[in-house]
Amino acid sequence: MPLYDLAIIGGGIAGLGIFESAGRAGLRVVLLEGRGVPGRETTAVTSGLLHGGLRYLPYDVATSALMCREIARLRGARPDLLTREAFLWPVYRGERLGLGLIGALQDEYDAFAGLRGARRHARLSSDEAVAVFPGLRREGLLGAEVFDEWRVDVPGLVASLVDAGRAAGGELLTGWRVVALSARDGRIAAATAEDGRGGRLEIEARVFVNAAGPGAEKVAELAGASSVRLRLRKGVHLVVAGEPPPHGLIFTGPGGRRIGVYPRPTETWVGPTDQAHDGPPDELAVSEGEREGLRLALAAVLPGLAARPCRAVAGLRPIPRRSGAACLLSREHHVFDHSAEGLSNFVSVAGGKLTTYRPLGEDVVAAVLRKLGRTPPPRPLVGGPRGPVGALCAFAARGRAVGMAASTLLLAGYAVRRVLAGRGRAGWAAFEAGTR
Repeated sequence: MPLYDLAIIGGGIAGLGIFESAGRAGLRVVLLEGRGVPGRETTAVTSGLLHGGLRYLPYDVATSALMCREIARLRGARPDLLTREAFLWPVYRGERLGLGLIGALQDEYDAFAGLRGARRHARLSSDEAVAVFPGLRREGLLGAEVFDEWRVDVPGLVASLVDAGRAAGGELLTGWRVVALSARDGRIAAATAEDGRGGRLEIEARVFVNAAGPGAEKVAELAGASSVRLRLRKGVHLVVAGEPPPHGLIFTGPGGRRIGVYPRPTETWVGPTDQAHDGPPDELAVSEGEREGLRLALAAVLPGLAARPCRAVAGLRPIPRRSGAACLLSREHHVFDHSAEGLSNFVSVAGGKLTTYRPLGEDVVAAVLRKLGRTPPPRPLVGGPRGPVGALCAFAARGRAVGMAASTLLLAGYAVRRVLAGRGRAGWAAFEAGTR
């Protein structure tokens, strides 16, 4: 085998983003994907929503801003992969978040609307919400907010990253699982991979990157590195057969978690849940309780959809382990440089979102280039919100505690403004026109 500049372990969206970025940087790169098909595991069981981080606004506005910038980049580069999707957020009597606070959250989200190519939100009455979204439970409905997101063709995105990496000279080896990493003189000298049929090969590279997603902790341990520690979060989706609803939906599930209804061409995805997964990544299954719990939550808002035949799928979110409540964990990615552990040419990456695969890839490739003695290329300039919102987003990016404080302050400001200025214009026609 040749000596590569970079060997990537893992072919999910993170590994593929690195593969594409490494090709653009002119590196001789090989990607090893042990499952046989890139993007078949965690990437394949996402909702398919390239969302702007609405749920993170109250505590991680910097990640929300990054996600909106990335939507702008992908819309510019591959608009054929994206489809606009209107979402309703119905609010029922007795819910913890009322229409006023949800409206303030949407006001804040509107600050990023131009960046991500979205229409500004609008308030719908209960009658109009039921008319726009047939089958929505009418009892106790106070109204709904309607806003824009983007749905991405996930298989198409995976294929485009594979094609881009290969066009730049990269090699993709599928069905080869890395079983050993050999260290020598403070460096990883080679990776040993097996194909499950008795085949075995040695990969030599100047730099190795561990992008194994939920398996990143185990891969790091193959090299003797102990700094990669993950909190695996299990996400379950229901997949409901039959014609999908006309729009997407966000509703409040058990425990206050926001659950999404995501239309696909011939089915509807509902979820995800968010629970700790304490076992090995390979021991992932959906319990009957998890499936039934999602179905009952759906039945509370869309009883007709919940009555259809359905199946359930699960994936794992590999979140870098930190203290704090699981619901407040940042979804930003983290690059681990293992030089402090005596491995000068070994890098791991964990965390991140489908929406932010590109900055993840660029951050990792920048670290690789520095290890190769090269200067990373400048990042493309993408605009962001201006004025106080933009300043607070930049301030929030300085650290976790600062980010949470800035996020809370920003949302509080929008809540006060809504009290003073009112809720703005309402109605489906106003939403379609993009006006307030």
